[in-house]
Amino acid sequence: MSDWVRNLPAGLSSQEILITLLIVAGAWLASRLFLTFVDQVARRWTRRTASLMDDYVLDAIRRPVAALIVLLGVCAALHRYSFRFRGFFDGLLFVTAVALVFYTLVRVLGVLLRWYGERITLEKGSDNLSREVLPLADKVGKVVLLTIGLLIVLDHFKVEVRSILVTLGVGSLAIGLALQETLANMFGGFTIMLDRPFRVGDRIQLSSGETGDVQEIGIRSTRVLTLEHNLLVIPNAHLVKTLLTNQSVPDERARVVIEVGIAYDADVARAKALMLETAAADPTALREPPPAAYFREFGDSALRLTLVCHAADFRDALPLRDRLNSGIHARFKEAGIEVAYPTRRVHLG
Repeated sequence: MSDWVRNLPAGLSSQEILITLLIVAGAWLASRLFLTFVDQVARRWTRRTASLMDDYVLDAIRRPVAALIVLLGVCAALHRYSFRFRGFFDGLLFVTAVALVFYTLVRVLGVLLRWYGERITLEKGSDNLSREVLPLADKVGKVVLLTIGLLIVLDHFKVEVRSILVTLGVGSLAIGLALQETLANMFGGFTIMLDRPFRVGDRIQLSSGETGDVQEIGIRSTRVLTLEHNLLVIPNAHLVKTLLTNQSVPDERARVVIEVGIAYDADVARAKALMLETAAADPTALREPPPAAYFREFGDSALRLTLVCHAADFRDALPLRDRLNSGIHARFKEAGIEVAYPTRRVHLG
C-alpha cells in the first residue's frame, strides 16, 4: 500500500483518492436505493390505482434514472481535479447525460402512447387508433426529442445552431406548403380518431346525402361502403368540416315513419287502428317504444295519417317500411278505406 501511495502523481494523496471513491460509491449506493424505493415503495402505491399508466412510467424510468445518478456521482468526483484531459471527459459525460435524459423521455413517451392506446381500445372496442395513429405519433415524438437533444449537445460544444434552426424552419415550411392537402387530411384523421364521432361498423349519412357503413378509418381518408355496395373514399379533411349523422349512436335502433292519406269521408279511428294492428303484427317492429298512429293534418286532397314505430337495427328499417306499407294497403282495401290521391275538377263555363 505504501509503495502504491508513493507512486501517486504529485498533489494526489491517498485521502483524495479515498474521497473520490466514496463519492462514486455513494452515487452507486444512491442508485441502488432509488431502485429499491421504486420496486418496494412506489410499486406498492401504484398497485392501489386503477390505471396502469404509473406502472408503465416506473418501468420506463427506473434503470435510466439509476444510471443517471451514478453518472452524476462520477461527474462530481471528476470535477474535484484539474488534469490535461478533463475537458474531453467533461464533454463525454455531458453527452452521456443528455443521451440518458432523452432516452428516458423517449421511453416515457412510448409507454404513455401504449397506455393511451390500450385505454382507447378498451373503451371504444376498436384498435384503429393504436394501429394507425399511435405508431406515427411515437415516431414523430422520437424525432422531435432526438432533434432537441442533438441541438443541446451542439450548443454545448459551441457549434452554431441558429443557422441549422433556420434551415430546418425553411425546409419545414416548404414541405408544409407542398403537402398542404396531405397534412390537412392527416390532421383530420387524428381529429376523427381522437374525437371518435364514428367507429368502424357505424352507419353514417353525410350532409350531401351519401349513406353507408364505415369500413376503415385511415390516416388520409375514411372508406365507407354505401347502400349500393360501392366503396366511397372520403378525405378526412372533408369529414371534419361537414355535417354528418351517425345512425348507430346512441344505439342501432331506427325510427320508421309511414305517412298515408285517406279520403275525407273515411273513418279516421278505424284507419289508425288498422295501422297499429299492422305494426303489432310485424315481429321486427319494437314494442318499446310502442308504435303510435297520429292524425297529422287536413291535406288538400286527403286526411294525412302518420304511423311511427322503431326497428331494432337500422339495417331492418327499409324491409320493415316495405312490410308496413304492404300490410296497411291490404288492410285498408279489406276495410273499404280509400287511399286518397290528388284530384282536380275542371268546370267548363
